[in-house]
Amino acid sequence: MPVAVSTFGLLAALALGTSAQQHGAADEPFPASNALAEGVSPEALTDLSRLVQTLVDDEEIVGAELLVIKNGRSILHEAFGWRDREAEVPMETGSVFCVRSMTKPVIGAAILMLVDDNLLELDDRVSKYLPAFDVEGSRDITVEHLLTHTSGLPMSLILGKDLRELDGIQAVAELGGEYELDFEPGSAFTYSDQGTDTLTALVEVVSGAPAAEFVRTRLLEPLGMQDSVCVMTEAHPLRARGCVKYAGSRGEWTRFWGPDEPPLFPFFLGSQGLYSTPQDYARFMEFWRRKGRPGKKRLLGSRFVRKALSPGPQRMEGATGLSGLSTAYGFLMQLWTGPGEEGKDGEVVEREVVAFGHSGSDGTHAWVFPEQQGMALYFTQSRNNTTGLRVEEALGGLFLGVPYDPNQAAPPFEQYLGYYWEGEGDLYRAIVRDGEDLALEIMGKAVVPLTYAGEDRWKMRPNPSVVLAFDRSEAGEVTGYHIGNHQEFRFEPSADLPSIDELAARVEKAHRLDLVESLGPVRMNGELTIEKLDITGELSTLLAWPDRFRTDTVAREEFEHLAYDGARVRYASSIKPMAVLEGPRAELLRLENPFARFGDWRRWYPRLQVVQRLEKGAGDRAQGDEAGEEVFLVRAGDTSAPAPTLYVDWETGLVVHEDSMTHIDTMGRIGQRVSFGDFRDVSGMLLPFRSEIELANQLIGTIVTTVTDVELGVELTEGAFTLGE
Repeated sequence: MPVAVSTFGLLAALALGTSAQQHGAADEPFPASNALAEGVSPEALTDLSRLVQTLVDDEEIVGAELLVIKNGRSILHEAFGWRDREAEVPMETGSVFCVRSMTKPVIGAAILMLVDDNLLELDDRVSKYLPAFDVEGSRDITVEHLLTHTSGLPMSLILGKDLRELDGIQAVAELGGEYELDFEPGSAFTYSDQGTDTLTALVEVVSGAPAAEFVRTRLLEPLGMQDSVCVMTEAHPLRARGCVKYAGSRGEWTRFWGPDEPPLFPFFLGSQGLYSTPQDYARFMEFWRRKGRPGKKRLLGSRFVRKALSPGPQRMEGATGLSGLSTAYGFLMQLWTGPGEEGKDGEVVEREVVAFGHSGSDGTHAWVFPEQQGMALYFTQSRNNTTGLRVEEALGGLFLGVPYDPNQAAPPFEQYLGYYWEGEGDLYRAIVRDGEDLALEIMGKAVVPLTYAGEDRWKMRPNPSVVLAFDRSEAGEVTGYHIGNHQEFRFEPSADLPSIDELAARVEKAHRLDLVESLGPVRMNGELTIEKLDITGELSTLLAWPDRFRTDTVAREEFEHLAYDGARVRYASSIKPMAVLEGPRAELLRLENPFARFGDWRRWYPRLQVVQRLEKGAGDRAQGDEAGEEVFLVRAGDTSAPAPTLYVDWETGLVVHEDSMTHIDTMGRIGQRVSFGDFRDVSGMLLPFRSEIELANQLIGTIVTTVTDVELGVELTEGAFTLGE
């Protein structure tokens, strides 16, 4: 059953200075200057500006604002792309963005101020102030555990909930008291919105004031952050400069909030609720860079600043574009550190902090390079994009002198394309073309674009610090690749595998989807459950011979409709009007139907290849009650593009798994691993009555669809497969 589920030529130094001055004002804290005056390479600064413009041109983001500061002076402040794409409102400097997780350092500062005021201690138990935590397990969580994401609380407990049904931040915090912790407090690191929202509730209890009011009076106003607000109320004047929010991926951005709509958050969420401008947030970063004294008046004791900007007890594994550096986490602050000094038994006892800052999931970023007195803020409103890492890589060249060449000419892709594995029994990976990119395809998880770095080395674009290096034989042929110490070997599918004709025939014979021709249109009705988000819904799939289909999904107040009339894919949802889809997105969704998965493969897939045999128990995808002793992996395509992989049980001919990519409006292209089970006979057809979908996003968890009834010979209504067009 298919699943429907609701990222300029070279400027002279004088011109750079003029550009900054055009956006300047007498009361701005970072007066305009130019690259040469502040000891920065004009060419490197131009490369950075050109990079952001390219990101807009390539539709990797919708719009952006970029601010670069050196020695306390602005040397670049530019806007790119659209503030509101649909209304054709261009981005302007001074635009207002939701900075999402960049709110966390604000809450970190608020908590430390309370500690500095002697109203709170870092080792205080949270249960001392929040009774919901005075239970077994949660009772040992301390303030410092929450500041360092080591409390054992999960990423979020409000996903899938209507915030308007919760009575403020205290109700959010209480959800954590009821949660069975993921680990003993202090023993591990898990990034946690829930933990930060708990700290926000703590600010209210300890200070006796609403958290938004405490932040405004103790931080925003003293720092002159007049363009920042904790809750974007409907009448707030900053809405006039507010950015429309978009979600999705390159070339597929969907509007999901605009300044003319009700507040996204009805109350202040300290994990993600702040709205700000790049220049305003730079004032906040300057507060940290100047050790709690941005002006004449000290706002926070320097010892607390040092503690906040020191790596925490548990390592944070994160992506970075700063070559040679590692990621770490302090007190609600992201850190970039050098390799550090080793003590006894190889333990790292000291790591130099080279940069600090934070990012937000709507696409906002701030970096501070204290030794170089440099700062950069790159704000987009394109949710979950990874372009900040490429900007970060360019900043390494600008501030740290790390060589950066954004225009490395790549060699021909053909020499790298192919299949790779660790050895017999290991699930294969593929090096493929992905549009204009070379990419690493990890089945059911991701298609990772690669950027050439010279000498057979390719950087992973979502994490430029990770390099995939190809290995060659003495004859010069590519034999594999390695990523650090991990090695994969190139292989050709074995000559003794069954032919694709034989496997395709077994699948057709097992599932008998051809019977739809005589049985008439078939409708499968069912239920959808996303347990982690506490979401249930209804799902219906309509099939008509030879290749028409439609799926309809309703969950809560959201809906999604997908239809294929044998020629064109049409799609509509609660956030998108009906449209005819084209290109890669249309192809992804076209293949999500029983005809493609269980019917005549030749009709749906132009190229098919049997790649691998797995014995039951070898590889995590050969498991399952429906699988026999041998499972064969069929790639529904070649290496000219990403492609689904279908798992066929040899004994029964059933398709028991699929690894593929799908497309979700608010997430863009994403990996999925689908397991088909509970096959039942329906008038000679064997159909899966249960499917489990594991999306490559841990926040969603597993999506389960079950068929409750099947109708045969359904009478078709006009426009059933054109969505009424």
